[in-house]
Amino acid sequence: MNPAPLSKRRSIISWVRRLLIAIVGVYVLYLIAGNLFLNTSLGPSAINRKPEKFQMQWASGSTWWPGRVSLSEVKLQGHVRHTRWSVRAARASGRIGLLPLLRRELHVPYVSVSEVDGSVDRVDAEQPSPVPRPGGWTLRFDRIASDSVRRADFGELSLQGQGSAEFGFIKQLRGGPMEVLPSTVKFTRARLAQGGREWLRDGTLDARFAIARHTRAQAQGLDKLLLSDIQLDLQGTTAALAVAMDAQGHGSFETVPGKGQAKAALKFSRGALASGSQLRWQMPVVSTDPKGATHTDHVQVALDVDHDMTLTAYMPPQAHGVFGLDADLRVTGNRIPLRDFASLLPRTSGHVAGQWRFSSLRWLGRFFTKAPWLTLDGAGDVAANVQVVDGKVAAGSTFSVPQVAVVAEVMGNRIQGSGRAEGRFDAGAGGGLLPTLNIVLDRFHVAADDNLRAPYVQGSDLHLDVVAGEDLAALRDSLRAHLTFKGASIPDLRVYNRYLPSQHLRFDGGSGALSGDLHLDGKGEIGRGWLRVAGRKAQMRVAGMALRGDIGIDTRLRRADLARRNFAVDGSSITLDNISFSEPGGQTRSGWWARIALPRARMDWNKPLSIGGDASVKMKDVGFLLSLFSRQKEYPKWVFKLVDAGQAQVQGRVQWRRDTLLLDRIDASNDRFDLQARLRLRGQSRNGSLYAKWGVLSMGVQANGAQNSFHLLRAKQWYDAQPQLSP
Repeated sequence: MNPAPLSKRRSIISWVRRLLIAIVGVYVLYLIAGNLFLNTSLGPSAINRKPEKFQMQWASGSTWWPGRVSLSEVKLQGHVRHTRWSVRAARASGRIGLLPLLRRELHVPYVSVSEVDGSVDRVDAEQPSPVPRPGGWTLRFDRIASDSVRRADFGELSLQGQGSAEFGFIKQLRGGPMEVLPSTVKFTRARLAQGGREWLRDGTLDARFAIARHTRAQAQGLDKLLLSDIQLDLQGTTAALAVAMDAQGHGSFETVPGKGQAKAALKFSRGALASGSQLRWQMPVVSTDPKGATHTDHVQVALDVDHDMTLTAYMPPQAHGVFGLDADLRVTGNRIPLRDFASLLPRTSGHVAGQWRFSSLRWLGRFFTKAPWLTLDGAGDVAANVQVVDGKVAAGSTFSVPQVAVVAEVMGNRIQGSGRAEGRFDAGAGGGLLPTLNIVLDRFHVAADDNLRAPYVQGSDLHLDVVAGEDLAALRDSLRAHLTFKGASIPDLRVYNRYLPSQHLRFDGGSGALSGDLHLDGKGEIGRGWLRVAGRKAQMRVAGMALRGDIGIDTRLRRADLARRNFAVDGSSITLDNISFSEPGGQTRSGWWARIALPRARMDWNKPLSIGGDASVKMKDVGFLLSLFSRQKEYPKWVFKLVDAGQAQVQGRVQWRRDTLLLDRIDASNDRFDLQARLRLRGQSRNGSLYAKWGVLSMGVQANGAQNSFHLLRAKQWYDAQPQLSP
């Protein structure tokens, strides 16, 4: 036997033995080091270098082969900007590629996890993203899989059931790019709830998604959806919605067990819904009206996508319920705005009809009129049929409110009441819209703005018709309104004393009725119209004399100067009937009447009112004019034969400003006598002159405060020499 080959074989065997011992030694060292790393603080300390951004904890771990690791009770959590996430798993095992570590890449081809729970929340605290810089490690997880996903929470939204998932991603640290590989999530017996309300049960969910490679500078937040492909298939049983509302429109909403159905097959790709996407949802609605009656109906919603998106929703209107809906809308194109959802409106056409009870209708007045002087408020139902073209309300749209509270501020007065309103949009000659709003108040009252607790007018059946021009952008400027009411009650005429010079003209009692027909502009100011006051058994005090009787005031208004609230009141008139009056300490007369016309006059609508103009008066006799200057017993006896001389036609000028009442160029006559007069009442003073002629007899009277002087000789010359009281 040759000793050389034998020696060589022994050498090889020895070398192999030493190699095996070395391998076993290295393996034993790996087992010791690897398991020590996993089961002591060495592992968490090495991984959790920045716990405010990322943490990973586990109860125990093992590794029996290089690159293969198993962990139990694993918990991961992270915080990126305003998003905080966490994942919990009972067990996790996977394989790590060793060679890629040499090129600063953590490559995990496969990870298997079991009994998984996850959550994502948005928080106020912000964790800034790292500033991009080179040299960051690359994390590559090709496939993280689990067939026992139990729960996923997104804020208050919770998804539970029997789930499975496969997820993969690539992320370069130090602000480098990231990519979500094609991933899937599947659930059976799924339950979807939010804040204790169940929306879906016994459902199946199949979701597939991926996000293209990108950096934070290229996309962040919702913009990541522009790089995403998502496919969702969902079906299941939905809950019912219980709605209860009181008479004030305040309601409660909660989900209750029901047998609704939801089915969705949606494909979203890079910011758009793909053609063929569909959604069908039928949800029972149990509503309770203010009277306690219960109604059960179903809301049906359908979404279909081709090149455009079509949305339909329907629920039968309820006669005494709180809800009704019939909508059919088409959105041009299939792109979904991510940030400005309202940008869908210019692409939307169709119609929306329905009814709803609102706790406050204030929004309706702001939307329709934009008039600061007109407010619609209170709880109420709104029934609407709105036509939409390119996101705008179109001609033919209507709405009605069977019960609404209305407040209108008009010329320093507040009109307040309740009634109904109807509105519509008609086509204008210029291609625009002509909005109209018709309000009818069944009951209303009027109070001055500075004394709202004391309404001075109460009435019914007030009509307010509001019309705007075609330029909806300038709706407030183009707004016009027409206000009408008849026979509103004035319980106490003394409320008008705030507008009168109380020293010389005031009401001491009586009641009346007020009617009006007024045209208003966009600021609630009167442009033209009329107001009528009819007083019955009115008690008045005029120039120191007490009057009692019926009075009618017909004021014709035509705006002359809005800034000063100045009006032309040409054509206004005053009627006095069944008047009795008493001189201070003198006689009492009754059965007197007068008809006063103001063919040319102007009025300032302030407190007190100011008025001036020409007056034409027809009166039973001149007894009242004579009593303005002196008591009957102070006149020559023949003067009062003028009173018995019949009716008189009187012309003159009237001016009333603040505490001054001026009667000038008074000319009263008939075929038996002539009378001329001028009189100024200011504060406590009385100044004026009077001339009377009956046949060959004549007389002049000068009033100077409480003292009167009579001029029986050359009375006409004396009167003509007296100065005019007004230009």
